[in-house]
Amino acid sequence: MIDAFSDEQIEFAELAAKSFAGVAADAEPAGPRAELARIGLPLLAVPEELGGGGMTEADVVLIIEEAGHADVPVPIAETVGVVAPMVARHGSAEQRERWLPAFAGGDSLGLAVCPSGGIGTRRGADLALVEHEGRMHLLEIGALGAEAARMRSGEMVAALAGSALDDPEASVAEFRARSAWVTAALLNGVGRRLLELSLEQARTREQFGVPIGSFQAVKHMLAEMAAAVESARPTAWSAARALAAGAPGSGLAAAVAKAVASQAGALVNDHALQVHGGIGFTMEHPLHRWLLYGHELQSRWGSAAEHQVTLGRSALGVDSLVETFIP
Repeated sequence: MIDAFSDEQIEFAELAAKSFAGVAADAEPAGPRAELARIGLPLLAVPEELGGGGMTEADVVLIIEEAGHADVPVPIAETVGVVAPMVARHGSAEQRERWLPAFAGGDSLGLAVCPSGGIGTRRGADLALVEHEGRMHLLEIGALGAEAARMRSGEMVAALAGSALDDPEASVAEFRARSAWVTAALLNGVGRRLLELSLEQARTREQFGVPIGSFQAVKHMLAEMAAAVESARPTAWSAARALAAGAPGSGLAAAVAKAVASQAGALVNDHALQVHGGIGFTMEHPLHRWLLYGHELQSRWGSAAEHQVTLGRSALGVDSLVETFIP
């Protein structure tokens, strides 16, 4: 289904992949941010009238996937997929005028913070988009001070009053859908990287004088990994197109994408570790980095089970699946 994308969309994703490949995971945020700004990635989701590229979710979904594939250490995916579009659609005039040109110029990046969550150790962002008590809030991280990393979302909102976005009900639903979709696309990129690492291991690691990839059990695991990853990717692409079109079912499309990506991610994580054996579990091996990243993304913005419950409730038209099946 990759042929459903235009040549320009594919070329831009390939350019992003080359740029991401040169970004070190342990680099200071200023370095990756400068490289991303150089090729114009932060401006993609900013409207053209404010100096941006005016690209849609369908235009950037492959780029977000590449960000997961490279484990980019700054929140470029959240900026182009969640924060910039949310500010453009639901921000006040003051918020739009302040932050959208900063995104377009590569001077700022934004985080999407889970409800009751926090910034933690995530780096490179100037802005946090936070859901709290049914409202969306746009918070300047620097204004929160040195304690920002340890603050929960409610504490962050309390510290900075007057930060709410306009149109709270619509923006909360859209925020959750966008965050789930972006996380699914990132997870699919991680799955591709785990598959590539496993294929390389199967080609080069020998046992009994032959590559382990010649063994039937290893072939089966690699085939299952490939099937899982390639089945999950189109669900994120479909969710991107639904969001771009403003379709009423975009939230459900995002739930499908996240549920499928999380299930695929769990299988790929397990099989990648099996193919690599004990060495893949050590911090010295590159597999370790993507195993941890994939595991974190599987539960970020809802696990597979949580999104499956959402889909089940929608299909049955009920508020609670528990009440449906337990009298």
